[in-house]
Amino acid sequence: MKKFIYAFLFLPVIGFCQDNFNDYNEIINELKATIKDDKKKNKVHRLEIGLNGGLNIANLRDLNPTDGVTFDNANKLGNLYGGTLVYNFNKFLCVKGDFDIASKGFEVSNFSIGNNLPNINIDSTLQNFNGKQFLNYFDVPVFFHLGFGKKLKFDINFGPYLSFLLKNRSKLVNNQGEEMESTLIEGLDNIDWGFTYGLGIDYHLTDKISIGFDFLIEQGQKLLTGAAIGDFKNYSQDFDFGVNFLLFEKKKKKLF
Repeated sequence: MKKFIYAFLFLPVIGFCQDNFNDYNEIINELKATIKDDKKKNKVHRLEIGLNGGLNIANLRDLNPTDGVTFDNANKLGNLYGGTLVYNFNKFLCVKGDFDIASKGFEVSNFSIGNNLPNINIDSTLQNFNGKQFLNYFDVPVFFHLGFGKKLKFDINFGPYLSFLLKNRSKLVNNQGEEMESTLIEGLDNIDWGFTYGLGIDYHLTDKISIGFDFLIEQGQKLLTGAAIGDFKNYSQDFDFGVNFLLFEKKKKKLF
């Protein structure tokens, strides 16, 4: 009987100890998680290198046609490919630079012009021909990259770009289906610049490898002069996929 009474009296004590033991385990687990998060937070400065490629849709903006020139312009589908450097200041902010070969330009239809089309010696007026203008650039957008999330991040991108002209080529076809040896643009400036902005998604496969997709708009600010077509600014929408690899990581030094 006494044993039963003692056991009954000690039941609350045993329950209290059991509860505190569970609380102790929870505290230990929370402490481990905090330490793990702190270690991750110390991983601040990261340099990544990557490869990227995709498609772009290019056209003109702020067009000021040459007198006597009429045409309908349309989007030209192109491509881009190159390398990427990313410097992370922390998990939220980084600076990203792309080094791409980008195909810009535009398409024209129902293009009509007088005798001032370069390199064509004819007396009659040209009417209703179609064509594509290929403007290949070495394109260097450098932009701030703001990321929201952990393993899966949603990004906001904005910054300037600088482009260097590599190739200027026209493909013109008259209404008989014959290709014409001429160009829509001559004497184009070799340097273009403007602003880049857009959205993206990044996903970290591991701590050292990530993949991402960016939708970027490059809006040229420099007025470019073309002999036959008139003055214009470049404009493109880029759909860019890439994979990045960690080069090095520098952790914060703890003061305490």
